[in-house]
Amino acid sequence: MSSNYIKDDHCFACGRHNPNGLHMNVTRADEGVHALIRMPAWVQSYADIVHGGIIATILDEMAVWAAFHHGYTCVTAELLVRIKKSMDINGTYSARARVVSTKHKLVTAESSILDQDKQIVACATAKLMKVER
Repeated sequence: MSSNYIKDDHCFACGRHNPNGLHMNVTRADEGVHALIRMPAWVQSYADIVHGGIIATILDEMAVWAAFHHGYTCVTAELLVRIKKSMDINGTYSARARVVSTKHKLVTAESSILDQDKQIVACATAKLMKVER
């Protein structure tokens, strides 16, 4: 696998310099990483509902950041997403992720999005491949 993985702040999910991005601000948390989420209107599918692909993107991004904060640069090999309820465009959500295991070049992480009542909106298990920086 190529070792040309450079963080340049243009990532669709977290890049501050991507005018079309989500601009997620992911920070360290007790067991992994955390982010507060507010979605722009352009990510909707049905009226005022966040598109499922965007939900998967958030869960994927969180998993990769959890691995990064463990010292691993990773790319996603597999992502199993479970959406439990809709995510409203105008809502505020929290996302979190943590690494659950590492073995050779594989990192497994779990991520989730919670609503204001701390109910799970969506969750995922990600298998991530370590890459050289």
